[in-house]
Amino acid sequence: MRNWHSFYEILKFPLEIIFFAVIIAGTGNLITNPAFGIADFINNDYIILLAEIMQRTGQFLLVNFPLLFLIRLVARRGGSATTFISAITGYVGFLVATMFVADTSLPSTAFSSILGISINKSTLQHLSGSTHYPLQTGVFGAIIVAMITLWAFNRSRNRSEYGFLSFISKEVSVSMRTVSYSLIAGAVTAYVWPFVFMGIQKIVSFIAVDTTNPINLTLYGICDRLFGALGIGTLIRQPFWYTVNGGTWVNMAGASISGDVNIWTSQVTANAVTGYSGRFFTPYYILNIFAVPGMIWAMFSLYTDAMERRRMWVLCLIATIVSLLCGTLLPLELMLALLCPLLLMFHLMYTGVMFGIMHVMHAYLGYYSTDTTTIMAFPGTLPELIKYLQYPSMRQTIIIVAAAGAISFVIYFLVTRLYFRKLAVDLFDTGTKERMVRETIKAVGGIENVKMTQSSISALTISVYDPNKMNIDRLRKIGTYRVFETRVGYTICFGAASTMIRIGINDAMRESIRTVNKK
Repeated sequence: MRNWHSFYEILKFPLEIIFFAVIIAGTGNLITNPAFGIADFINNDYIILLAEIMQRTGQFLLVNFPLLFLIRLVARRGGSATTFISAITGYVGFLVATMFVADTSLPSTAFSSILGISINKSTLQHLSGSTHYPLQTGVFGAIIVAMITLWAFNRSRNRSEYGFLSFISKEVSVSMRTVSYSLIAGAVTAYVWPFVFMGIQKIVSFIAVDTTNPINLTLYGICDRLFGALGIGTLIRQPFWYTVNGGTWVNMAGASISGDVNIWTSQVTANAVTGYSGRFFTPYYILNIFAVPGMIWAMFSLYTDAMERRRMWVLCLIATIVSLLCGTLLPLELMLALLCPLLLMFHLMYTGVMFGIMHVMHAYLGYYSTDTTTIMAFPGTLPELIKYLQYPSMRQTIIIVAAAGAISFVIYFLVTRLYFRKLAVDLFDTGTKERMVRETIKAVGGIENVKMTQSSISALTISVYDPNKMNIDRLRKIGTYRVFETRVGYTICFGAASTMIRIGINDAMRESIRTVNKK
């Protein structure tokens, strides 16, 4: 778990970039989305231009977030341009290899124009006649290339300067190895990935058999958020958002419309909502407007340092506003995956259950969009919910969504606090908390050396009387992945266990005081 939690510290920077990308893409969407009418109200080409630039920039960063993770993972080793350049070239080689070797009979949703890579002309017969793109492998491709890059970098340090190819520098040898093995890995992935895609297609087919079944919708909700966090969300969203798997509807003109997004958009435009479209989006309103803010402020409540709380208050306020206006599910889910996977599992299960419950209660609120792809979408926002208040037929649904949202806010708030205070340690291995508390006290010089303790969702800060009694090596053996000195003491990164360890140390301090008083 120490190694896993260290990834949170390593990937915190790209997580912040993803959050920033959500802000600028969401702001651009608010201005340009025809559902809100802001563009018509402003009627200024320069502002619309700026909004579209922000939207496209944010979309690019969000769609390619696995690349951000890849760069950060390899840049931590050596901190030089060698691993950075090698990883980029290796990733391009990996994508190109999947594009050339992949089975062209796979559905179009299996491919994506990642980084603009494509081919529309080739002497190879199976690639001629149409445009082809790399396979959409999400974070899996980035992880493969990161492992190859780090292996090549470590291998270069043991490279002899008097070998047959000694005229090649170590930096170039890293890039050569990375690209070569990434090409091979891309080709192998192109052969293996169709089996993964077939598994996902079986899930899609199972759900599509009966999209009025709450169990099927529950499964869809879980897979939708899980695949989205893995960077392959299009594989399950595209079939239900824009094809017959999401339903069909015949409008007044006799035209057949397929896909939940297309049906909802057409019905809202014609003021003829049937009551069944929108079932693939309703829980987004509950999550974005209520549940996620509940989790955000529960995490804020776990910060005990006054100065840190003042700093985090602004961030939590911004995160809440962003969640209301465009949603922060992706950065939040990625953070949960790195910091507290069990809390992510709860979130996924709760999301799936909400899909089923909203269907049972016949509460449907869809997503109004004129797009025909799932490159990037912002469903379930407060402005869209407010827009639907003008439709009398939707007010009952909005009341149900608001009631379910209020309950979800409380549940997310309480479960988040419960996890960090009671369940982050000892859930599967009883006695771990006591051991970590005991060893931490010994590592900081004993309970009599502890002046004060503070904690957050990922770190424990201990102020000591005598810094010379600190044993950093012992702390690392316990499970911490980083220790550094701050204005108030030593910050010890234990990940999600930090709050429980602080509570344990405080209990030990109180017990020590009671023992002294008895004497």
